[in-house]
Amino acid sequence: MPTRRRIRSPGHVRAGDRVRRFLPRRLLGTALGLSGFVLLLIPAGHRAAGLFAQAAALSRPPAGEVRAGEALGRIAIPRVRMDVAVFEGTTDAVLRKGPGHLSGTAWPGLTAAGNCVIAGHRDSFFRRLAGVRAGDLVTVSGPSGPRRYALAEARIVSPEDAALLEETPDERLTLVSCYPFRWTGPAPYRIVWIGRPLSASAESRRPTAGGGTPERPAQGAAVGR
Repeated sequence: MPTRRRIRSPGHVRAGDRVRRFLPRRLLGTALGLSGFVLLLIPAGHRAAGLFAQAAALSRPPAGEVRAGEALGRIAIPRVRMDVAVFEGTTDAVLRKGPGHLSGTAWPGLTAAGNCVIAGHRDSFFRRLAGVRAGDLVTVSGPSGPRRYALAEARIVSPEDAALLEETPDERLTLVSCYPFRWTGPAPYRIVWIGRPLSASAESRRPTAGGGTPERPAQGAAVGR
């Protein structure tokens, strides 16, 4: 008499079958978890490297000449409690360390008077630019000492518009960052703050800060991060 085979019900699964079935899912879950962890580590590592570079730069005198990637000086905006080192260049590697001086533009005491352009990331060392307003005092320090400016106006421009970064016959300070500050992913605009130099007499009678950040895009200049 032939032996009947027992047909297993769907609920009757041996331990080996269960392992083979769920192992790929576990491996996939583990891989996704590790990938997410690595993605979190990358910006954290960049932030830590930037803080280390800032601490090192602020602890020693600025270089007496313009050298790519090196600390050139510092920028301070007391009202928003910002005081950070500025490095030469605006590459991604430089901007991870701190605000970068746009090569070829003026720097107080090291070049002829003109347009000094400093750019920084909105989610890093230039985050506090979100709180500045017209009339705020800005101090740019370097080998020749401090130079003070008052923020005069801000413009919201497209990334392709670079007019405000060009050389100017008059002395000015131009601060650049991505905009809006609270934006997920690449920001669609750039904010450009223009500062005017203060003489000792003008600084003593400087008016109280007023005005705010413009809310709508305007043509004027384009900038990179």
